[in-house]
Amino acid sequence: MPRYLVVFGTRPEAIKMAPVLQALEEDPQATSIACCTGQHQDLLAPILSLFRIHPQYNLRVMSVNQQLSALTSLLLPQLEKILLAERPDRVLVQGDTTTAMVAAMAASYQKIPVAHVEAGVRSHNPLEPFPEEMNRKIIDALADLFFAPTQVERNDLLREGIHPSKIHVTGNTSIDALRHIASQPFSIQGSALEGLPLMDKRIILTTVHRRENHGLPLINICAAIRKIAQIYRNTAHIVIPVHPNPNVKACVHRCLGGVPNITLTPPLGYKEIVALAQCAFFALTDSGGLQEELTWLGKPALVLRNVTDRREAIDAGAAKLVGVDPQVIVASAIELMENAAIYRRMAQCRELFGDGTAARKIARILHQHHARSQEPSAIVTPEVTQAPPFSEAA
Repeated sequence: MPRYLVVFGTRPEAIKMAPVLQALEEDPQATSIACCTGQHQDLLAPILSLFRIHPQYNLRVMSVNQQLSALTSLLLPQLEKILLAERPDRVLVQGDTTTAMVAAMAASYQKIPVAHVEAGVRSHNPLEPFPEEMNRKIIDALADLFFAPTQVERNDLLREGIHPSKIHVTGNTSIDALRHIASQPFSIQGSALEGLPLMDKRIILTTVHRRENHGLPLINICAAIRKIAQIYRNTAHIVIPVHPNPNVKACVHRCLGGVPNITLTPPLGYKEIVALAQCAFFALTDSGGLQEELTWLGKPALVLRNVTDRREAIDAGAAKLVGVDPQVIVASAIELMENAAIYRRMAQCRELFGDGTAARKIARILHQHHARSQEPSAIVTPEVTQAPPFSEAA
C-alpha cells in the first residue's frame, strides 16, 4: 500500500490540495499523510476546517516579517525529520510556494520521488511572479511525475526536456474545490457580505497581494481603484478583501480608506469569496488562482500584472492583462462598464482549467504509477567480456 506525504503551507495550497487529499482517502489502496507548514496560520485555519483537513503535522513556521531565506532554512530540517519518520513512497507538492519548493528539495535529499500538482505553469519572467517562477522551475527539476493543468503547461514542460510519459494533463484542482463550494448553499445574512449593496450596484471584486506589486505598483493600483470608484460612485461598489501582509494592508488602507463606495474587509473565508465572485460584475486581481476560478464562473478579470502565468484565460478572451499603469486600468474598467458587447464576450463560463475531476484523475494516475513500479523487472544478465589490459600512456 503506497504512502503519500502531501505537503502544503498556504491557503491557496490547502484549497487546491483538499480535493487531492479527499481522493486519496477514498482509495483503499493508499495512505495519505498531510503535513501543513502553517504559513499565514490565520488564513489557513478556516480552510482546514471548511474542507475537514486534519494534518498529522502542523509546523506553524511563520513569523512576523519573515524573510524567504529564513523560511527556507527553517523548513528544510523540519521536513527532513518528517520524511525520516514517515518514509513515504512519494511526496506530493502543489504550485509554486516556498513550502512546495523546500518539500521537493527535502524529498530529493532522501531520494523520495516527488509529484508536482499544477506543474509546468510559467510566466517566462523570473521576476514576475517572484519567487514563484523560480520555485516552480526548481520543483519541476526535482519531480518525476507532473500533473499539468492544461496542454499549455504540458507544452512548456516538453520544451524544458521533460519526457512525455511523465506528464499528465488533469485540469487544475482549483476547479474541483470551486465546484464543490459553489454547489453548497450560502446565506449572505450573518456573513461578512451582509450590508454590501450586492443587488443595488455593480460589484467590482478586487484582490491585490503579489510581492512584485508592493511599493509604487500598489500605490498606482490604488490610485486607479480610487478613480474608478469616483467615476462610478452611484452605480458601482468596490470590495477589497485586504491581504494581511503589512506591505499591502498599510498601503491599501492609507490610499483607499474612507471612500464611500469602497469596502475594505479583512480576508474573507473561501465560501464568502466564491459567493462574492458570483455576485461580481467583474474583478480586478493579481491572483493566479482567481484568474482560473473567474473563468469557470463566467466573470471577466482585469489582471493587475505585467505578465501572467494563466495565458489560457487571456488567449480565450476571458481576462485582460492591464498591468499596473493607472490609466490602462481605469480605461479597461470603463470599457467593461460601458461596452456591453465587450463585456458579453468576456463574461462566458469556460472550462479552461478543467472540469472539476482533476483530483480523481491524479489519484488514479498515482495508483497506476505505483502499481507499475511494483512489477518485477525482467532480470537481464549482462554479457561478460574480457576487459582490455591496463596500460599507462607513454
